[in-house]
Amino acid sequence: MGFYSRLRDSRRDDDALEHCIQSVVDQLQSAVDPDKPGMLLGKIQSGKTRAFLGVIARAFDTNFDIAIVLTKGTKTLASQTVKRIGRDFKEFIDDDLIVLFDIMSAPEVLTKSELRRKIIIVAKKQVHNLSRIQAFFDQKYSELKEKRVLLVDDEADMASIRFARKKGEDDFDQGAIANQMDLLRKTLPGIAFLQVTATPYALYLQPEDYEHSTQAKEIFYPKRPAFTELLPIHDAYVGGETYFGGWGADDPRYYLYEEVGDRELDALRSNDGRAIREDRIWTSENIKVLKRSLMNFLLAVTVRRRQETALEQRPKKYAMIMHNDTQRAAHKWQWETVQRIISAFEKAATENDSRLRGLFDESYSDIERSVLANASQMPTAEEAFTDVRDLILDGELNVQRVNSDVQLEPLLDQETAELRLRTKANLFIGGSILDRGITVPNLIAFYYGRSPKRMQADTVLQHSRMYGARERDDIAVTRFYTSRSVYARLTQIHALETALREAFESGAHDGGVVFIQSDARQGFVPCAPSKVTLSDVVAIRPSDVLLPTGFDTVAATKLARQMAKVDALVPQEAIDAAAFIEIDIEDGLALIDAIEPTIELRENDGFEWEAMKGLLRYYAEKSDGKVALLAQVGRRLDKGRSGDRSGLSILGTAELRNLARQPGRHAPAIVLLKQEGGPALGWKAGPFWWPMLVSPPGATSCVFATKIAA
Repeated sequence: MGFYSRLRDSRRDDDALEHCIQSVVDQLQSAVDPDKPGMLLGKIQSGKTRAFLGVIARAFDTNFDIAIVLTKGTKTLASQTVKRIGRDFKEFIDDDLIVLFDIMSAPEVLTKSELRRKIIIVAKKQVHNLSRIQAFFDQKYSELKEKRVLLVDDEADMASIRFARKKGEDDFDQGAIANQMDLLRKTLPGIAFLQVTATPYALYLQPEDYEHSTQAKEIFYPKRPAFTELLPIHDAYVGGETYFGGWGADDPRYYLYEEVGDRELDALRSNDGRAIREDRIWTSENIKVLKRSLMNFLLAVTVRRRQETALEQRPKKYAMIMHNDTQRAAHKWQWETVQRIISAFEKAATENDSRLRGLFDESYSDIERSVLANASQMPTAEEAFTDVRDLILDGELNVQRVNSDVQLEPLLDQETAELRLRTKANLFIGGSILDRGITVPNLIAFYYGRSPKRMQADTVLQHSRMYGARERDDIAVTRFYTSRSVYARLTQIHALETALREAFESGAHDGGVVFIQSDARQGFVPCAPSKVTLSDVVAIRPSDVLLPTGFDTVAATKLARQMAKVDALVPQEAIDAAAFIEIDIEDGLALIDAIEPTIELRENDGFEWEAMKGLLRYYAEKSDGKVALLAQVGRRLDKGRSGDRSGLSILGTAELRNLARQPGRHAPAIVLLKQEGGPALGWKAGPFWWPMLVSPPGATSCVFATKIAA
């Protein structure tokens, strides 16, 4: 039997993964252009390592003799990669068929028999490591240069392709890592190059011609690899669609997000006795959500363990992450604050303090909604409170800081390379567990406060440790805590990620990806992807809905006055019509302009009126300046259910959703829903018009830059 057939049987790879691996190797055999590597495109935490190890095994069955695996730049991850390969390829190593080593701890001299075996070299993406690989071929074993080599760039992103302006010059140059990788590829004539990533945007959105990259274009064509193979996604995978896809209240995913105020996140970044006083643990507004998140986590653990016991399953241990800052001093302060909260919980549990039960009751109401929406079993409040109290008194909430390689290594399970869960409930505080690709098993709570000025999609998506294989019943008790502004930006990045991925998957990327921005004189103008700040974009796909959510109306008097102007602009033939009517783009823009003053957006909401109007202009220009319009009245949506950014639940009926997304419509559509509003439904006033833009079904995916980098 060959390498892959033995590996496949031991791992029990399914047919889809086997086909993917075979397809990658077949294409690597014919990919002869060193400037165009292959791409294995997966999703965050979707089994990419398993897949590329299968590719290495299958490549060894053909005419490849050496594999070089480049990991992200940490000693821990490089070490874990060596252990993972050693575990999967153990029988081949034991049978003297494969030699495996980290380039920084390579054998002093490889014997003649070892040089005849298949060789796997692991190196982190760091200048010294790559220099050692270059010397391995140039100086120590030049005879190996003639062998077929497979270079695997794991987590290929900005570390692999990055451009910086040369000091004192207008020209740009690649980063040092990219230059070293290019040199290695030139040194080895028989090399094949495979990039493995879930965040390919830095790789795909490079201009075709770097010498003329400053020229304005409307559509930017990806500098694609020689081929892209999509890693099949298993049924248990949970990704951005779960967290940011927009769901109705009858779906457990509707309850995943819980807002944290900016004041609380700031208070947890530095030790300020005035912000979080030890004698005000129960009353401080600065740790209100953190305190509830801990109670929610404890309750979620007890709920899941009861459910598992009822199903005669072994109860699992569970994890929570707190990732609010990159600084160690902040981690220490957060750890101290959490310890104070736990001490307060323990004291209250011992003394039967009613404040503990009051906090528990809030959490029970919260978790119960999503558990019932999932049609799962929820224990009674008394049963659950007893369980939570026992967890607290038994010391089952274990809190650990993780912010350096020295601290991280002892926390890892040596077999799985995952963080080891020591107790029933485990809280990890730090940054490296997110930034460095470590898997956190059974993660059901994520307290996230990172808010850099520029949120790069590649980096932020790698933070998303809550992605991966997750049970649906776990999702029903999972919570994601962050600020409204961060959530809005993450939602935008998810929309961009989805729009670009769908273009790659469907082959529509051959037509390019449109990048535009607004311009006061021209309506909209093209902009370069390199100028786009990814946290300041609005991405929209074919048949996508763009709308404001989570807003309120203006005061009653002002609203009534402005509504009279809007009502006069809405054509009577569009109201409750069975089909769209056609209007001119200027009439559509006038409607949006008239509605805008009736709505009060929350600060940092993420919705941009200019983006709505800019995209409307862009799409209308391609439909002879025409816009489709539909208006419905008599809507009574409660403000508490107004946060669906996908617009699907807000559209309401299946008939209206189908009409909005009906194939064959070439013009952009405006859908207006007249809500009764008013305090009884949670709104400041009413009635008001709720506007939505629906892109044409056959449109090109479009990225609208609300701001661009200088």
